[in-house]
Amino acid sequence: MAERFKSRGRFILASVGAAVGLGNALRFPGLCAKYGGGAFLLVYLAALLVLGVPLLNAEIALGRKIRGGAPECMNSLFKGGEKLGWAQCTNSVFTAVLYAGLAGWILAMAFSVFPLCASGAEEAPRYFFDRVLHASGDGVITGISPLVAICIAAVWVAMFFCLKGGADALSGAAKFTVFTPVALLTLISVRGLFYGNSAEALTALFMPDFSKLSSPEIWINALGQVFFSLSLAVGIMPAYGAYLPERCNIFPTSLVIAAADAFVSVLASVALFTTLYGCGLQGEIGQSGIITAFSVYPAAIAGLFENKILCGVVGVLFYFSLSLMAVQSGVSMLEAALSPVLKKFSLKRGKTAGMFCVFLGTVSLIFATTAADVLVEIGDLFVNFYNVLVLCIIECVAVGWSKEGKGLAEEINRYSGRLKMPRKAFGISLKFLCPAVLLALAAPQFIKLFAGLGYPAWAQFAFGWGAGIAVFISGFAMDLLSRPRPARLRKTRKIGIK
Repeated sequence: MAERFKSRGRFILASVGAAVGLGNALRFPGLCAKYGGGAFLLVYLAALLVLGVPLLNAEIALGRKIRGGAPECMNSLFKGGEKLGWAQCTNSVFTAVLYAGLAGWILAMAFSVFPLCASGAEEAPRYFFDRVLHASGDGVITGISPLVAICIAAVWVAMFFCLKGGADALSGAAKFTVFTPVALLTLISVRGLFYGNSAEALTALFMPDFSKLSSPEIWINALGQVFFSLSLAVGIMPAYGAYLPERCNIFPTSLVIAAADAFVSVLASVALFTTLYGCGLQGEIGQSGIITAFSVYPAAIAGLFENKILCGVVGVLFYFSLSLMAVQSGVSMLEAALSPVLKKFSLKRGKTAGMFCVFLGTVSLIFATTAADVLVEIGDLFVNFYNVLVLCIIECVAVGWSKEGKGLAEEINRYSGRLKMPRKAFGISLKFLCPAVLLALAAPQFIKLFAGLGYPAWAQFAFGWGAGIAVFISGFAMDLLSRPRPARLRKTRKIGIK
């Protein structure tokens, strides 16, 4: 693969941009509020260190060693592994479509902040869904929001130019998509500390209620968030690892990525919890962390200052910067699929990226319809939770038990100084701990899934079961498409024989 990041710093920027995204700013704090605050945070941090960091190192090291995307990396682990790699890439594409829709929501909010602030904090929790998206709440499509549709289209244009630029564009974009949203999240968090019951909010966030640790849902959702937030088992980190300079020290680099991911998650949770308690919005906690955030952040913006114009200015900056974060997340997901496709089929980046964006952008316009809020909940649940869990379990077994996987500790530590990945801990985590924990916790969740979710049947099939099944079928389909044709068949086609 010819493309490379020019330095370790650029790789870190791009990887942090991929890891630190809407999963941290929207999904994590909402799930944290739903599953017990401090208890969820405790499990998340433990899982990040024990399970997330080893797999993150393994994916980066595989990418650099193989110099290829997920299909090539997985194929190096076991025969037929290319199918798993393509499935990971397809799951990333589904996530990118979802993220583009959310980026359109966020950008639409940037244009709606001043009316939001003028309407008052009372209307803020439902402002986006009622006034901007015109959501029906029941999954029925009765119309489309022109503003949201235009914003989604603008997002895809931005994503195209990021994809077209390759590795340099990925790292350059991260300078704006990470630091600006973090600065504004810090402002909202500081404002939240001035609410009268901020101490109660911080206690709920940081003091675990140990009785809640008995709930399997907290554990499995925290583990799922670790893998999703670090962009693991979806093809991103192998693709970025393939762009990594040869002598880069992988282990310290991965710790920086994991620390940045955890920091932004906690910061966003402080912003959300202090607003939840300060504005009395505990009743706005929904099934999806993303939906919760779209109810709480508008209230945080509307109540930042007494001066509504100042609230509006900060709100525009916040939502615009958050939309950039969403664009970076979506681009990272698409790059995970685009990179191996370009290499496998010898295609031109610009033209292929354009075709990706036009087709997928058209599909994502459904997130501008009145059914969008329900579709986001379903898509997030299946694509970003159930699919990621299954892909993680298979990948951990493959890495932990394959001959190629056993040598990854040496690849990780090849250019390390004193700070090295512990070989025994690395092997135990991927070989035994991660698969066993995920299987034990995921099994009851999948059983519950068959009992029904209460969503409309068409929406659940198209964006739930359908998307989940399509991810794994795509692995076999791409494997067949990428196989070289027999020489005799190529010759007969060339001379026009049918």
